[in-house]
Amino acid sequence: MTSEDRPAAGIFQSAGAVAAAIAAGQVTAEAVTQAHLDQIRQHHAEVNAVVTLDEAGALAQARAVDRGEVSGVLAGVPITVKDAWAVRGVRSTGGYPPLADTVPDEDAFIVAQMRTAGAVILGKTNVPILSSDTQTDNEIFGRTNNPWNTAHTPGGSSGGSAAAVASGMSALDIGSDVAGSVRIPAHYCGVYSLKTTEHRISMTGHIPPLPGSGRGIRRLSVAGPIARSIDDLALALGVLVGADPRRPEVPPVPLGAMPEKPPPSGLQIAWSDRFGHVSISEGTQRVISEAAELLARNGCMIRQAFPENFAFPRAWEVFGTLYWGQVGAAFPVEIDAEEAALAGFTVDSDDAFSRGAGRIVNGSLRTYQDASLERDGYVMALDAFLETWDVLICPVAATPAIPHMPHMSSVMVAGQRLNYFERGTYYCIPFNLTGHPVVVIPAGFDDDGLPIGLQIVGKRWGEMPLLAAASVIDGILSAYRQPPGFGG
Repeated sequence: MTSEDRPAAGIFQSAGAVAAAIAAGQVTAEAVTQAHLDQIRQHHAEVNAVVTLDEAGALAQARAVDRGEVSGVLAGVPITVKDAWAVRGVRSTGGYPPLADTVPDEDAFIVAQMRTAGAVILGKTNVPILSSDTQTDNEIFGRTNNPWNTAHTPGGSSGGSAAAVASGMSALDIGSDVAGSVRIPAHYCGVYSLKTTEHRISMTGHIPPLPGSGRGIRRLSVAGPIARSIDDLALALGVLVGADPRRPEVPPVPLGAMPEKPPPSGLQIAWSDRFGHVSISEGTQRVISEAAELLARNGCMIRQAFPENFAFPRAWEVFGTLYWGQVGAAFPVEIDAEEAALAGFTVDSDDAFSRGAGRIVNGSLRTYQDASLERDGYVMALDAFLETWDVLICPVAATPAIPHMPHMSSVMVAGQRLNYFERGTYYCIPFNLTGHPVVVIPAGFDDDGLPIGLQIVGKRWGEMPLLAAASVIDGILSAYRQPPGFGG
């Protein structure tokens, strides 16, 4: 390998390794930051992941680390932030044209936490309008492409986040997830993500709701990191948790330390490859089945099982009622039905999510309360199931990354026509409904070379044991790869 072929400082290294190298004086934070800025510039045209760059601010943060003025577990580590989060002094749009020139004067909670840990914030990653799609495109910044195949989407709504991490532009990114928005992009782009337990991390400073609207989304939506390793997910999680007096619904539940990894023979794993009527692609079916077989050969106790009291399509309908009640109420009155439809919020489709949404739009407070009580039943069903099983593994979506296509297009999957919601979100929605944490890891590739991930579901408030179990599973599958053509 010639000097020209060697990866630039820190590119594709883990966040933990970068932090350790900077702390040991092996490399400067400025050099690592500059290398990531160069990576962004080199690949921006083909990927369009980092859409607002704060080069001067990032280099100033890095130099402060090198002068010893900033410390922390992420001191000098270059990160990006989903453009759904407010970043002080940096344009923060939510992908929504009326916010195109918005520059907040206060950080979102998660951004403040990352700054305190010494992270260097390079800029903002692209989102669909108001984080409302499983593709990433908006009128301000245009379309983001998948690093594995630019004719395909990186997913959404944290599509820019996953594309940036997968292509070495950022060591890690902080996304958000209300119906798969950190999990689907990780799956599509072949990286790792963590959907945290509902209310584990403060959502202050997230868009939606719109800044100044006075409305908040108090349920279903969570913050979560996207990274290139489970260790980095754990590192980021330790930074992100904390008290926020602006969010009294975030309880002071201790995170705890990462437990020792259990031996494979100590893992009780349930797996499922079918939620209700929604088929999965042949490649997804093959990867999930091969993963289950490999885990069994390595000593894990694994069996096909799913909570008996978890009914489809009813669970999707309950989610639709609660989702629309939350997100619809968070819209200010200036956003009319036409704009809501453009953002993907529609109740016209004939699927379980839309039927549930229609109930609350045409219903009452009693409709919302009944759905909340029904949700409790699903939470308890999954809680009880996970008393027997350490984790549940299942698909992330019906297919690998889809080609770029018009919003709300239907897709043929295994001989079945699935509508847009069914194809994209129906394997993720159940765990936003219940609030359980989920890790996504790479599990393999389809015949076209597109990544396929696994959801690994754990007990509520049990992120650290879940990450330990996921690390064992990840070590057995050993499926992470870098996309070709980005160095490293």
